[in-house]
Amino acid sequence: MGERPSWMTAVPEITEREDLPVRSDRKHAWCLNRKHRPALAGVNCGFHHALHLSTESCNRCWSLRLPRHTWLVVDHRLAISPEQADQLDDRSAKLVIVARRPGFPAGIGRLEVWLRGTVVAVADLQLCGVDHRGVVRHVQVEPVYRRRGFGTLLVDAAQARGPGYHWSTTKFDQTEEALDFWAYQDPAEPLYLGERHYCTHMREVNDEWA
Repeated sequence: MGERPSWMTAVPEITEREDLPVRSDRKHAWCLNRKHRPALAGVNCGFHHALHLSTESCNRCWSLRLPRHTWLVVDHRLAISPEQADQLDDRSAKLVIVARRPGFPAGIGRLEVWLRGTVVAVADLQLCGVDHRGVVRHVQVEPVYRRRGFGTLLVDAAQARGPGYHWSTTKFDQTEEALDFWAYQDPAEPLYLGERHYCTHMREVNDEWA
């Protein structure tokens, strides 16, 4: 066999940029640019010391000098309480997912992405542990932090709280930005877009039968 292409063994010079995009810590079929399969393109792993997070790079994207060739890896399954987030020290990750529990079973809870103590993205959702249903009601990212993967990270974080559940979303805005966001999703669990499949417990909490 011939020698492997140089980009297969490339080692990107990753600087401590804090505007890197993020990605959930799960298996993905494509790189962040949706151009290359990691198993074929090669992936380089590193560590972002300032944010205390692992990084990954698509070697082929880096060789081509494409944007978003490197991303931060965030454990989307780990969500902490606001009280825990307030107590993080300098040795902890500076980018965390914070969960606010609903006031009632099957009620509306919230997931937030905190970057150095600032909330940069939120997602409202409802979960029912009886009927095994989950509904993503709303995803919002602060404009200055958009197109960095925070919204997608929250979708993965939401589904991680109900693995194997029947997942759907409420109707979303028909803007170009919203349509692009939802069309980009490659969720870990099947997700019915724009079709809110509430169970009876969710409808009761939402006062739909009042």
